[in-house]
Amino acid sequence: MKNIEIMEENPIHKRFGESAIIYHQEAEIQKKVAEGLIASLRPWKEILPSGPILEVGAGTGFLSEMLLSEFPNRKLAITDASREMILYAHEDLYEKGLELDNAMFMPFDVDQDDLGEGEYSLIISNFAAQWFKDTAIGLSKLTQALKPGGLLLVSFPGNKSFSEWYQACLETGLPFTANALPDTEEVVIKLSMDPVQVDFYENTLTQKFPSAQDFFFHLKDIGASSSKTGKSLSPKQLKILMNHWDSKGEDVTVSWRTVYLVAKKEG
Repeated sequence: MKNIEIMEENPIHKRFGESAIIYHQEAEIQKKVAEGLIASLRPWKEILPSGPILEVGAGTGFLSEMLLSEFPNRKLAITDASREMILYAHEDLYEKGLELDNAMFMPFDVDQDDLGEGEYSLIISNFAAQWFKDTAIGLSKLTQALKPGGLLLVSFPGNKSFSEWYQACLETGLPFTANALPDTEEVVIKLSMDPVQVDFYENTLTQKFPSAQDFFFHLKDIGASSSKTGKSLSPKQLKILMNHWDSKGEDVTVSWRTVYLVAKKEG
């Protein structure tokens, strides 16, 4: 891996770094999806080529901990665009007594930094690809770093997520200000233009919150409320939205339409 030093952390990465402690405690969906990602990896373990593994967007180490257990004898590069997240992950995994001799922790930003070609047997990423400037371009860049026969395995929330939030906005006539999430079909079509075989599946995970305000606080607490467009509701509009959403039931339910995607490099 080359040119991995990030000279200036962008505001989104900085916000995640500032939220590392709370993220590790509160990011229930992200942890559950990491468990699903590992489960989907196990059938492929025996056919992976030899070589190191790269984790992109490791966060506080949910997936990293499982990778260390699954691949104790492989070199593992654990990366994130947030320095604070990587520091937290390293400290947490060390304190848990995990063997880290084969692990390397470093900052890496898909949108800015370069990767070598044909270097990794497995590149894996949990709930990070939606933050790339362009998800399909970022994933294509990662496939170039795979060895022949290597796997890219990623999860991310797709554009059918947050349907309840979107519906509440429609009913109140207010703008839907959630960040645009990847269009699964578009990502698969674009990625299939590379020399890889692509497969994917989707499922829906739900979270319940006492109120709409609790949901928005949750996004803020885990660092995921940063707007990529700069658009937001005024305090008055937000209050109207939350009151309407709260009136629809005892709890506020939020759906995450999660995409699990695997790309196997030809050769």
